[in-house]
Amino acid sequence: MNNMQVPPLKLIFRGRLEFGSERTFNMVLNHWNTRVESYFKADVLLKAEEVFHADSFTLDVPQQVVMSTEKHWRSTTALLKEIAQYALAGNVGAWWVNSGQVLAQYTIEPQSDKSAVVEFIRGRDLVQQGGMEMASEALSNAISKFERNALAYERRGYVNYKLKNFKDALYDFSKSIGINPNNPEPYYGRGKVKMIMNDWDTAIVDFDATIKGSLAVQPVHWLARLRKSECMFHAKSYAEAIPELKLFLQRKFNESHPAFRFRPKAEFLLAECQKMV
Repeated sequence: MNNMQVPPLKLIFRGRLEFGSERTFNMVLNHWNTRVESYFKADVLLKAEEVFHADSFTLDVPQQVVMSTEKHWRSTTALLKEIAQYALAGNVGAWWVNSGQVLAQYTIEPQSDKSAVVEFIRGRDLVQQGGMEMASEALSNAISKFERNALAYERRGYVNYKLKNFKDALYDFSKSIGINPNNPEPYYGRGKVKMIMNDWDTAIVDFDATIKGSLAVQPVHWLARLRKSECMFHAKSYAEAIPELKLFLQRKFNESHPAFRFRPKAEFLLAECQKMV
């Protein structure tokens, strides 16, 4: 018999789901408790009393890193997928990581026929397809159906950035942050708008928030490090930029990683910074 113990897994959870009303929130909470009691038992890693918030009608999971088992991973993600279908907006990220490598990853989000959900997904898909004007309309529709849709504001901010509507982009990114300050993407978007305005110092603050609010396994983490270094270069903070650039260049990105194509820029900035110190 093989008595070798299976090492615990590093599991990470983070995100927020918005249920929009007391009635739906109570129904979801009851569903969660019933499923835990009757089926999942102790296999769910998140505790209802810690993640459900009656004052905002949300499930809010600040970043949690736990060492556990594959069974706990499957049970926790399965229950999150069940309750996500009652939400009007938001998502929860789940990562299974080993030695810095992502073995499994889920973005758990609503996929229902609720109009706020349908319009958000339509707008997000149109962004990916390059239909920016139609995407903006769909995302605005999603916001009109449910005003606390932080992800819709972030995506509309990106659309406005691409359309060079920088004032509107700044509004949307800031609105997204106001609804959910734990999401790193709108900080990154707002930082890029500040770069357009040559506002290097406040851009650095936003990129710092992106870095602190994201995981090293997420592309936005490394993109923000590069942008922060670029801002430091323009602000003539050469010595401070060097460690960030070295950290970026030490990371091995495969060719499909969004940060891969920026390696030449990082090498150039590092060389220029080293000349200046």
